[in-house]
Amino acid sequence: MAKMVLIIDDDTNTVKFLSAVLEDHGYETDAAYDGAAGFEKLQTLTPDLIVLDVMMPKKTGFTLFKQIRNEERFKNLPVLMLTGVAGVLEELDAQSDDTHERPYDQLRETLRGHIKEMRDEGLIKPDMFVDKPVDPDAFVKRVSDLIGV
Repeated sequence: MAKMVLIIDDDTNTVKFLSAVLEDHGYETDAAYDGAAGFEKLQTLTPDLIVLDVMMPKKTGFTLFKQIRNEERFKNLPVLMLTGVAGVLEELDAQSDDTHERPYDQLRETLRGHIKEMRDEGLIKPDMFVDKPVDPDAFVKRVSDLIGV
């Protein structure tokens, strides 16, 4: 029986791409397009892995991750978080002295705050972070490392 991966991302192109990559390597996939819909899917679906985008409407990836980890039946469910934010934050930090206007300071501090809250609450961090754009071969290797084939 194929391993099931639930992909939760508001970008339909990312979901289609990751689904195709995983299915080509023998995985079964299902999808949700925001955090609230993702949590609803978890009420009826038992995935082997969740691929979770950080930035989504209705419920962010961090919020959903905390909700997942706080439920006993999901405590050991592997979560791979997708983020295009790591590179953006590094770039913004490098440019911070170049401008008097820093429109992304709030975003940067919000993300850092979410990570600190998870640590303070004793939540185990996600099993892996993967930066967007996703390299398909590296992505499949990370999925395989987490749950096998």
